[in-house]
Amino acid sequence: MKQVFISNSALEAAGTAGTDRFADLVSKKLGFWTLDAATGGAWFATGLFGTDLEDGTDATSGDVVTIANGYMLKNKIQVVQGYGSGNPIATPIINTSDIVRVTAARYEASTRHEVKITPNAGDIGSDVLNLKIIVRKQPTGYLDYVHNEAVIADLSGASKQFPLHVFNTTNHKVINISVDAGAAVENTVDNIITAISGNATLDAMFTTNDDTTHVDIVARHAGVVFEAILENVTDDRFTSSVVVAAFAPGTGNDWQARTDELQARAASHANYNRMYFPQTVTDFVADGNTFDRFEITYRIDGDRNVVKGSQFGTAVIYETTGTDSVKDVLNVGSVPVAGTPVEYLF
Repeated sequence: MKQVFISNSALEAAGTAGTDRFADLVSKKLGFWTLDAATGGAWFATGLFGTDLEDGTDATSGDVVTIANGYMLKNKIQVVQGYGSGNPIATPIINTSDIVRVTAARYEASTRHEVKITPNAGDIGSDVLNLKIIVRKQPTGYLDYVHNEAVIADLSGASKQFPLHVFNTTNHKVINISVDAGAAVENTVDNIITAISGNATLDAMFTTNDDTTHVDIVARHAGVVFEAILENVTDDRFTSSVVVAAFAPGTGNDWQARTDELQARAASHANYNRMYFPQTVTDFVADGNTFDRFEITYRIDGDRNVVKGSQFGTAVIYETTGTDSVKDVLNVGSVPVAGTPVEYLF
C-alpha cells in the first residue's frame, strides 16, 4: 500500500492551542500524530528517531557517538494531511518497530534528454536529405496515459501530449522525415528545425534550438531517450547525433509528485474502475511546484492488516521546497542535500 501526502506549510505544531485533535488540520497541512500520549493522541513536530547516544566515556562532558541507523523515539504514529473537505487522510496506525526505512531527498530538477546534430559542410544545395529520429525509450509515466495532464507532463512548458502511437512492442521506433538542403549549412539547420516543428508527431515530442552550425533536439517528456541521424541520400553520407544531456529524472519535480498523487488516488478511490462515475477530488500538485521528498516504509502483516497480501506499506511525503519542516521529524533536523539522498535503515 502506497499513500501520498502533499505539504506546503509548517507542520501542525505539538499541543496547538492545547486542543490536540486528530481532525484539526486545515486543507493541505501535514501533521504527525502519536498515540503515546495519555490523552489518546497528540501532534508532534520533532524527531521520530534519534541517532546520537552518549558514548559512556565521560558522563560529565556529554560526549556522544552517532549510530548509523538510529532508534525510535515514538511508539505508534500516523502521518496525516488535511483534505479539501471532511476528515483528513491518514496512514494506518504504524508501530514504529515495523518501520524498516526512512528516506529524505532534496528537490533536484529533471534533465531532459538532448542531442546535437551537425550537418556536414556538403549537406547543401540540391542534395536530398533524410532525418531519422530513433526513439530508444518512450515515457512510461502515468501522466502520459491520462487525460488533461499535458500541462505538467510536458517539461518544456508547451502542454504537448506525448503521441501514444509512438509506443510499440519493439525496443525502438524510427521516424523518418525529409529535409530540404539549404544554400549553406546554417540554412540546412533552419530547414531541419522547420521540418521538426512542422510535423505534428515530432513537434509533440521535441523542441529545437540552433546556433547556425548545428541543431539541438530536446525531448519534451520525462523518460524519452532518442538519437538522430541525418542522411545525405545524394552523397550516401550519414551524420550521427551527439548526446548533449542524458535524461535524469531528478527528485520532487511536479510531474513526479502529480504522478504519485494520481496513482495513489486511483488505488484508494478506485478511479481505475470504469464502473465508477467521475469524482470531484481536491488536487494538491500544480504545474511548476517543486518538492523535497520523504518516504517511510513499514512492514504490513498481509494476513491480518489493512491490505491483504502486502508485505510493506509506504507513506510518501512531498513538501514544498524551502518549507523545511518535515526534516525535523524524518531527517534529524538536517535539510537534505540535492543529489545526495539520505537513507536510514531500522
